Amino acid sequence: MPLINFQCKECNVKFSELVYSHNKDKVRCPECNGEAEQIYEGRCNSYSGGSTGDAPAEAACQTCPMKHMH
Repeated sequence: MPLINFQCKECNVKFSELVYSHNKDKVRCPECNGEAEQIYEGRCNSYSGGSTGDAPAEAACQTCPMKHMH
């Protein structure tokens, strides 16, 4: 079960929740019980280009399918 980052659509509080990916739409804000949406923060870890794994974060985000969310 992954730790996923969320932000409340009502009060904008950010929080993390241990939740299965198929239950992400059921997560509620711990502050106001409002609807929450998954957010993406930090470095992209899904870089699959090259074999060294030493690519800079900018290179990783060029191929990341979620680059519009960074």
